[in-house]
Amino acid sequence: MLTLRLTFLWGRYYAHPWGLNPVRLREAEWPPSPWRLLRALAAGWFRAHGGRAPTVEFLALLVSLGEELPEIAVGPVAFSHTIHWQPNFGAADKDDKAAGTYKRTRHENHFAATASPVIFRWTNVALSEEQRSLLDAILSHISYLGRAESLCVVDSPRDGALPTEGWCRACSSNGRPIRRIAENCRDLFCPDPQDFQAADLWSRRAGRDRLDPNNAPPHLVEDLLSNQPLPDGARWVSYQMPEGWPGRWVVRTPKSSRKQTATSPTPRVARYLRFSLQCRIPIPLKFTVPLAEEFRKHALRYFGRANSFALSGHEPPDDIQGEHQQAFYLPLASNRIRFDLLDELHVWCPYGFTQAEVEALMHVGRLNWGGGKHPVRPVLLAIGKTVPDESTICIGQTSSRCWRSVTPFVPPRYFYRGNLHGAKLKAKDSPEQQLAQCLRHAGIDTACEIRRLTCNGSAQHFLPPMADWDIVRAPADDEDAYGVTVAAAVHVPSASAKSANGEKARRIGLFFEVSFDAPIRLPMPALGHSAHFGLGVFAPSSIAPSRAPSFATSRTTGTDLRRRT
Repeated sequence: MLTLRLTFLWGRYYAHPWGLNPVRLREAEWPPSPWRLLRALAAGWFRAHGGRAPTVEFLALLVSLGEELPEIAVGPVAFSHTIHWQPNFGAADKDDKAAGTYKRTRHENHFAATASPVIFRWTNVALSEEQRSLLDAILSHISYLGRAESLCVVDSPRDGALPTEGWCRACSSNGRPIRRIAENCRDLFCPDPQDFQAADLWSRRAGRDRLDPNNAPPHLVEDLLSNQPLPDGARWVSYQMPEGWPGRWVVRTPKSSRKQTATSPTPRVARYLRFSLQCRIPIPLKFTVPLAEEFRKHALRYFGRANSFALSGHEPPDDIQGEHQQAFYLPLASNRIRFDLLDELHVWCPYGFTQAEVEALMHVGRLNWGGGKHPVRPVLLAIGKTVPDESTICIGQTSSRCWRSVTPFVPPRYFYRGNLHGAKLKAKDSPEQQLAQCLRHAGIDTACEIRRLTCNGSAQHFLPPMADWDIVRAPADDEDAYGVTVAAAVHVPSASAKSANGEKARRIGLFFEVSFDAPIRLPMPALGHSAHFGLGVFAPSSIAPSRAPSFATSRTTGTDLRRRT
């Protein structure tokens, strides 16, 4: 058995079905077609062996993969698109051309957004060690699948548990693959197991014998445009999608389960939403709060009716019990290796969202950050009433003795007097004491030790990349009191936004590691000032990235959360 795993680094897959005019496209190809994967393998080999003719071993490897239609495992997916306007000088009339004025042509760029890897499995393919080595060398040269925006890593896991559900299988009749019209089937372009040759991936058979072996053949797509619509050795095959398709696998807005009347309370249909942040360039961690504020602002604008406590946190209803019941907007990184680059937004509301509030969140189509030159498009990946166990945020589903800062903790109250030049630390309002109070307010009454992460020694501890934040220049005679502190953008309430200046919109933040006597679960994903906008996020040490700069260390400050009489 051979297994290939495709991981999309940006959580999106751009591709349109083979031979389909993009103008007529209404949805991206899903799952990725076996023909496209084989062409990617061929491209990887030619990329690694520039200017060389394919070897016999390589051709035999492709043939073995093309003679069997693989099973494909997929996870939840959301379909979306971006819109681009292309200048079109040819469509302008005579007067516009004379004035150098262009018409614009609208293009829709459809993609599938998914956070799960896609797995191809060939049950009857058994490779020798030489073929395995050849395949591994090819996989390292595949950097995308489909369009160039679909950044992808392909590997061949030799062990490990495979998914038990989510498998798509080719439809067949009398042992031959067929096409079938059904709601639970999707057509994919595949190699024909009965008539496939490796060279079909890059050239037509007609006239192949007359090709000069010292020159590259004409591009397959250009050759097909003037001859035939489909390449040799390929055919359309219907794949039966997983059980429960599309309801369980395509992420859509939930519908209310009961009919509403004028006097009945509106049911809350979801508490958790997960969005993929689609952007052409990576989003640095320092834009956490501005990005969360922008998303909330647009959601409130789309809601556009009476006050929504879940979205805004204002005017709590009578049935509210406890604090922090409104929505948390948490931009985070899904890639634990590059945790300093934001690519997801998690929205969690203990109180819950109504149908109208969910629709307002899903209507947010564009976020501007860093001056708006590279807008962000949020795409829904998951929605539910509970937070999945595999989610990046931790809300009562993960136990750990050690918790570490992912984003800086900003004390709710100022812990220094005046400005930093001549600042005087308040002993009772030290950041450690304020973090302990935040933990007690969250219902945690277990003894712990709070350590501030600094950069003044040799011990190795997790510390987020300091280049993402503006370092606070502490007074020279009070270096120990401040340690590593950063000036982080924080949320400014709308009531004081008019009078707020740049200094009020930025507060001092610190990074902590909290060790408890016994494993505990955090009931809130973030603590401190601007916790509802992504600051003060803590994660278990087993989940939080362990990569640490060589200069990171810690200064220990013991704090007991147990109340003393």
